[in-house]
Amino acid sequence: MPSLEINELTVLIILAIPVAFSPILFKRRRDIMKWFPGYYSIFITFLSTNLEAFIAPDIFNFMEHFFAMLAGILFCLAALYEYYSKVLKGKQIKLPTKRVER
Repeated sequence: MPSLEINELTVLIILAIPVAFSPILFKRRRDIMKWFPGYYSIFITFLSTNLEAFIAPDIFNFMEHFFAMLAGILFCLAALYEYYSKVLKGKQIKLPTKRVER
């Protein structure tokens, strides 16, 4: 049976702070909302890691790996959306060019 490790518990406590304040963060900064599904998945990953030491280790081990995979996918999607909305969809920049005469 897996045992509770202090570093995993510490990471869970650190991750729980922004999760607890997320409603306040969403009111003030709407632009970070696209990153929070991945962040919540990371939180559930570490929650599953810590719960695996107490009850149902096989189920929580599966949940840990599943939500880690889901977090990676969600962070990639958020980065692609950010890239699309800021770079590709943004205004085209026209650089001033000078003609060189020979």
